[in-house]
Amino acid sequence: MMEISHENSGILNGVNSPEDLKALSVVELKELAEEIRQFMLVSVGKTGGHLASSLGVLELTLAMHSVFDFKKDKLLWDVGHQCYVHKILTGRKERFAKLRQAGGISGFPNPDESDYDQFSVGHAGTSIATAVGMALGEQMREANNQRNTNKVVAVVGDASIVNGISFEALNNLGLVKRQLLIVLNDNSMAIDQTVGAMAKYFSKIRLSQTYEDLRNTCNNILEHTPVIGKTVEEIIERLKKTVRMALPASQMFESLNIPYFGPVDGHDIDSLKQLFEEIGQLNRPAILHVYTKKGKGFSPAEKDGRRFHSTGPFEINGESIKSDAAKTQKSFTQVFGEHLVELAEKNEKIVAISSAMCDGTGLEKFREKFPKRFFDVGIAESAAVDIAAGMAKVGLRPIVCIYSTFLQRSFDQIFQEVSLQNLPVVFCIDRAGLVGSDGPTHHGMLDIGFLRMLPNVTLIAPASEKEMQLALEFAVEQKSCVCIRYPKDAVPNGDFDKNVSLLEPFEMGKSVVVKSSPDSKIAVVSYGCMLAEVLVAAEELEKENIQIDVINARFAAPVDEKIIELLAAGKHIITIEDHQVSAGFGSAVLEEAAEKIEFGQKTGKITILAAPKRFVKQDSRKAQLDTIGVNADKIIETVKSMKV
Repeated sequence: MMEISHENSGILNGVNSPEDLKALSVVELKELAEEIRQFMLVSVGKTGGHLASSLGVLELTLAMHSVFDFKKDKLLWDVGHQCYVHKILTGRKERFAKLRQAGGISGFPNPDESDYDQFSVGHAGTSIATAVGMALGEQMREANNQRNTNKVVAVVGDASIVNGISFEALNNLGLVKRQLLIVLNDNSMAIDQTVGAMAKYFSKIRLSQTYEDLRNTCNNILEHTPVIGKTVEEIIERLKKTVRMALPASQMFESLNIPYFGPVDGHDIDSLKQLFEEIGQLNRPAILHVYTKKGKGFSPAEKDGRRFHSTGPFEINGESIKSDAAKTQKSFTQVFGEHLVELAEKNEKIVAISSAMCDGTGLEKFREKFPKRFFDVGIAESAAVDIAAGMAKVGLRPIVCIYSTFLQRSFDQIFQEVSLQNLPVVFCIDRAGLVGSDGPTHHGMLDIGFLRMLPNVTLIAPASEKEMQLALEFAVEQKSCVCIRYPKDAVPNGDFDKNVSLLEPFEMGKSVVVKSSPDSKIAVVSYGCMLAEVLVAAEELEKENIQIDVINARFAAPVDEKIIELLAAGKHIITIEDHQVSAGFGSAVLEEAAEKIEFGQKTGKITILAAPKRFVKQDSRKAQLDTIGVNADKIIETVKSMKV
């Protein structure tokens, strides 16, 4: 059983920057690796976080920082959630007590925290392309006789190599005529098991390798890496004569004229150090393929990398864990997943598409029940949309389930292949709005804005458990694209599903009146999940004899004309949404009002409660909503400030 220490110990106490690694022996680095592993288990056990990925790159990160000087050399991470060891080594270990919390450090690389971080990055497929750009910048300086030996290293892990941007970047490596090392961290997993032809390609190599094979490959590389003065071409020719060239991955990459080394053991610090020292001297781009085990060194994470990809707090007892008590309240995601299965049982044309996020988007039950109607395309959101368009074109009813922040990556495909073709694709947009501890890279604050500008696209947002079901039923019956947005949050408790208006089926472009009063001069119009806050505000205001109307908009595109009629009747409108103020639901109401109300007509006014146009740092979702003023207290304050 692993003994978990709750204090920094031994070597780790003396490591405050990568410079402190340079004097350590390989034996000491191995001891340090175990100390860091224990440190991460205790820290992430208290705060939650992306554990399995960072455990998997522990030795790899130590080896890189032992050889390169990333104070001047450039290290890029892809995907960024692998960076915990990097953060511990670069002076941030004391701040892990507030990992992903307010006032603490981000769970992703963040240049605002450290000069060792190049980009604030939480998405996949970015590191090779940005590394090419940085290498080209270094290359131009060298061409201008500005002495510069800065090296560039991109770590591509958790299956982000399958992303289209990665392949586009590989296609442009020929532009680089200097050092650039791509470390392909192959752990056979993204968040879920990696899928697709590329994954099968790598798995052929993985299954054919023993530990001794990896050791032999490493020795072959080192044996044939020449002393200074030999050319890269000589290295490649020598290596072609070794066992390495029998591997399909080498053939694939070298068909693109990219020198390829590996695969090697990504947990062998000694060999990795030697490889980085030798390959780092190459004066052209190269790929080092390493095998790692996601969750390495902690049995629960090794056995269930998916569960520990992003975990909440947990307690450790030897090699066992005890998670926080399970939540009894259903989430919007859970309600969606359960009802989709019910609808699919009645409609065989319904198919579901995920981009490596089956569990996160609530599709586990669908995948289990309808394995031939479930399609995981890997970390390739743009491809997911075009595949869905093709399915819709031949009569299927595709349900595309992607987090809001990742759906942004496929905007062009939504426009060209769905909106322009007027195809009935349903987008179920999970994690819409503020998402809490993952912070700015993962907030879904832009989807209303970039989707409502598109013709033939309907935008809806449910406010409750029953509305989540009704929204899905509505969407699958439409003959054009429908987008359903919902938060990373529980469906509201209380009497929501006793309110008759919230039980009415969705009708195109129709809002529902949840509460009205003949004496009210103010109507609060809520879009989606914020209705719960509006009803709390209405109850508090009523205690002070202040009456407001409460409207559940349901639609952001099209906007219900009856909302605009409230203005024409002289009522003031407050709109509220979990979205950025620019181009959001409130903006849609303003645009509709400008078009419908005649110039000079006396009307009420519109006040928008939404997130400001800035990035919101990591915190709990509730605290974030309080910070931006999208809550019951702000509604009450705004109503009281109106002179009506």
